[in-house]
Order: sequence, then structure tokens, then C-alpha cells
Amino acid sequence: MSSRSALEASMRASLDARKRVGVPRMDSDILYSNQAGDLFSNDYLSIGQLPHIRQQFLDTLSQTPKLLGSTGSRAICGSTADHIELEDYLAKQFQVEKAMIFNGGYICNLTFFGYAPQAGDVVLYDEFVHASIHDGLRISRAKDHTFSFAHNSLSDFESKLKQILRDYPSISGGLSTLFIVIESVYSMEGDFSPMEEIIALVEKYVPSRSAHIVVDEAHSIGLYGPGGKGLIREWGLEKRVHSAILPLTKGVNFTGCVLTTTPTIYQYLSNYGRSWLFTTSLPHVDLAGIKFCLEVIQTQEADQLRKDVANLSHFFVKTFLESTYDIPKEVLSILNHESKDLHGRGLVSPVFPIYTPQPIALQHYLNKLGYNARGLAYPGVPKGTERIRVVIHGRNTEAQIRQFVKSLRAWGLSQVSLTTTARSSAMVEGLGSLHKL
Repeated sequence: MSSRSALEASMRASLDARKRVGVPRMDSDILYSNQAGDLFSNDYLSIGQLPHIRQQFLDTLSQTPKLLGSTGSRAICGSTADHIELEDYLAKQFQVEKAMIFNGGYICNLTFFGYAPQAGDVVLYDEFVHASIHDGLRISRAKDHTFSFAHNSLSDFESKLKQILRDYPSISGGLSTLFIVIESVYSMEGDFSPMEEIIALVEKYVPSRSAHIVVDEAHSIGLYGPGGKGLIREWGLEKRVHSAILPLTKGVNFTGCVLTTTPTIYQYLSNYGRSWLFTTSLPHVDLAGIKFCLEVIQTQEADQLRKDVANLSHFFVKTFLESTYDIPKEVLSILNHESKDLHGRGLVSPVFPIYTPQPIALQHYLNKLGYNARGLAYPGVPKGTERIRVVIHGRNTEAQIRQFVKSLRAWGLSQVSLTTTARSSAMVEGLGSLHKL
């Protein structure tokens, strides 16, 4: 076509505007190498890098009768015996009344938060919950009655909770529901939620019949808990959480998502959750893969990998702090280092937000060295918290981490040098101007 369409012209203007204001543009057709080592993916246990696991999976598939597509949505012909059997298996694994399988975490959050809240219900959520939760709430009947509290702030949570109960007496009267929405580990900050303290405040102020606590475990399943079943079970909170979102794409290293909930909510979403109803259900190969990967994370090998992740995470922090002691924190630092694992009860998160005011420049520097780094800038993260997101994995080595930190140090020192040079030039120009007076 010789001329650009009105649609493409409008799209190009938006992309150019992002570039002008310094917002990074995502080019998903560009492949970045990770030959220097995986320090950025969400494959926390490095399951995808284990050749024997690959072979075991292939052996499993060779014995699986059906592998291809389900041919339809769960509402038509895609609710097969294999899908129902997997949900029953998941319910037993997590010891819950009902488990519901989704194609991914996004579609699960879109469905639950878009359709579970009823007219008159209210939602109180941590300000850093995932974008998919916000997208679900935007289409829900509670969309005009959603409130956020400051990230991980118990005082702000309690204050907002009390205010909501004053403003919505139907909650205390048992006529409507207050949804409390948190993540057990936050993906961008790498910090833990004070889950038990939040749950205790809900139990203190909200009648039991009017509270519904929802926890997204995207970044804790696989990493914590008995058999890697998440932080809720690590801390024995499973009987105090009403619904849990368990995406299987990070620590479990597959696809799909599990919603653990009540039989009534399962049935309701099966009938009213349009984003679930009209999405083709998972193919049979994925059903086999979900069960296979969940069994992998419960092995002794996985237990050792979880220990390795923790030990290497401590090693990364120690090495980074020792290597960057002479670089100003406003140039390069671990965001919220002192509070990141504050609520972890001795646990450590392998996610490290490395602050830099120049995340895209750091990304390009690391890309050239063979790292699959991504710079995160506003509006993807709040202003003043620009970063790259570093992730430690079970199969990383201390040598890889040392080399990576060495590269970060070299870049940080170059930024200090540039800043010093710029200040010196400005000072010289200032003196020259004074001389002319």
C-alpha cells in the first residue's frame, strides 16, 4: 500500500509520542540473547533448563492418548473428561473445595474480578496489584466502589478498611461483600505481603459472611510452601483465604492458571464469566503438562532448587552491596533493600528491582553483553523508581552472578563519570559567564 492508513497514522503518532517523552517502546519482534546467563526470566527453579525434565515430559506425552486441541470453549465442547479430571486433581492437590482451570493468569484475574463482585460490593486492594486485576475490576459491577491502600501499609489498610465500613453499612449488615485483594509476593518490587496481619485485621473488623480475601500467588507458587504450593500454605493460611489465583507460568514453568475457590463461585463464573465462557479451553497437551509440572515442583530435586534460589539470592545481595559501595544510590541501587524481605519471616525473594534513572541505557548496555535485560520506566513503574528487574534462579552460578555484578559496577561507574564531567562543564561555563560580567 502506497500511503499510510488513518489507523496506522494514529498508531504511529502514539508510538512517536512515547519516544519523545522517553517512554520505552516494546518491540516484541526483537530477540535479545541470554547467552551470558538467565538473570531475568520468571523460571525461578530453572525447570526449563533441565534436560532430564524435558525427556520425562516427552515420555509422559508419548503415553497420553489425546494431545491436540479441545476444539471449543468450556461452554460448548471444550469441557472434556480430561479438563474435569484435572480440576478434581488440582482440588485434591491444594486441599480445597473447588479448583477452576484457566488459560493463563490474565484471563483468570479478568474473569474473577470482572464477574465475581456483585452489585453493592466493595473492593479494597494493594496499590501494586497486577494490571490484570485492574482490568477485571474495570468491567465489574463494583467498578465505582474500588479503593486502594498504600503498598504493604498496615496502617493505611486499617484506615481504609474502617472508612469503607462507615461508608458502606451494608457490609457490616451482612448484605454485601468486601473483597480484599493482595499478592503474596509482588512481581515488580520482589517484596512479601504482610498477609497474616492483613487477614487478622479483616477478621477483626469485617463480619465473616461479608469478607472475601483473594490472594494472587503468581510469584510464590513453585518457590515457597510444602511441595512449592505457595506462600499461603507456607504460613498455614489456606483456611483463612477465600480464593487464590495460582498462575502456572513462573515457578511452575508452564502455562495456565488455577483458581481455588468455593463450589458456588465456580458455578457462578462458569455461567457468567464471559472471558472464560467464550475462550477455547486448554488443549490436552497443556492439561498433561500442568499435571506433569506440578508433580515436578514437588520432588526432592525441586526442594534443593528452592534452597539454591534462596542461597544464591543472599549471595547476589552480598556481592552487589560490596561491589557498589562507592556508587551513589541515586545512580545504582537495590530499591527498598532494607524493607524488601521485611515481611518474609526469614524467607528471601529472588526478585531484585535495580534502580537507575537511566533504565533503557542500562538495558542496551546489558543487551550488548548477552543479557536479556529489560528497562522499566514510567508509566510501567512509578516515577522515581525506574529499574531493571533482576531474577535469581536455581541453576544460576556464583560465577555468573559475580560477572553480572561486575558488569553493573562498570556501568554504574561510567554513569558517575558522566555526571561528574557534566557538572564540571557546567561549572566552567558558569565561571566563564561571571568573567564576562
